[in-house]
Amino acid sequence: MDLVNLVYRYVNRFINSEELINHLETLDRNKFSKIENEGINKLIKEVREIIKNVPIKIDQVEIKRLSSINHLLDSLNDMKLDNLKEEETKKFIEKRRKSLLEDQERIRDSGPRYEALYNCLIENEVYTKYCRKMNDFELLEFITQFISVPVTPNISQEAFDDLVLVGIKEDKRESLWRLAMNYNQKRKDFSKIEDYFIKKRDSYYLAELISGVHEDLDLDKLIEKVLNTNDLDFIKKLANTDYLHPIFSKQQKEKVKYFIKQKEAK
Repeated sequence: MDLVNLVYRYVNRFINSEELINHLETLDRNKFSKIENEGINKLIKEVREIIKNVPIKIDQVEIKRLSSINHLLDSLNDMKLDNLKEEETKKFIEKRRKSLLEDQERIRDSGPRYEALYNCLIENEVYTKYCRKMNDFELLEFITQFISVPVTPNISQEAFDDLVLVGIKEDKRESLWRLAMNYNQKRKDFSKIEDYFIKKRDSYYLAELISGVHEDLDLDKLIEKVLNTNDLDFIKKLANTDYLHPIFSKQQKEKVKYFIKQKEAK
């Protein structure tokens, strides 16, 4: 695990400070120059000091995480395992319950310690150096390794569009969808992504895009773009995607139904 990925995992709370220091101390140091190694040594020292002196106090992010776990556990506990016929279903539910209980007990960094380590990590010169060295393709791959994280690289709309163009050039539709998911409700324009999915007549990824980030889309304009394709099969596939129905207004759905009816009558 390289330094940039390690920092990204910590700031998005996939690992805690104990795991962070263990990974920092076992980094393959042969990959770094003498000066970089000195910077990593400095970082390890700073991290140790923070772990020693800064306490963990529960914050709103952790409260929300625990509340979500409790809600899922309550849902699983309400299920009557004796009434479930499939043995595989019972095993899955038990495995899921065990995983949730383990996650509930796991100590996560939050409050003052998380904030102190966050600032320490993202300001480290070795980390920032390697962030700047990534080209657009590498940055796209890096961001989209996870479907969605709360703390994404702070990039401009222009830089975001550059990543989209890389994804289009390589026809990486999964990556384009994940990119949008990562920047949902972070004031980014996803029109280039939706245009590409429409151009490719990819009803699956367009539906996933709408489902995942509809708050950031101009749904009226999107409907116009889809209808302007005059591709009845493509339009009907989207119209028949059940999980999209609650997203659109009655008027929007009626508009699509009327268009389909008119096309089929010809």
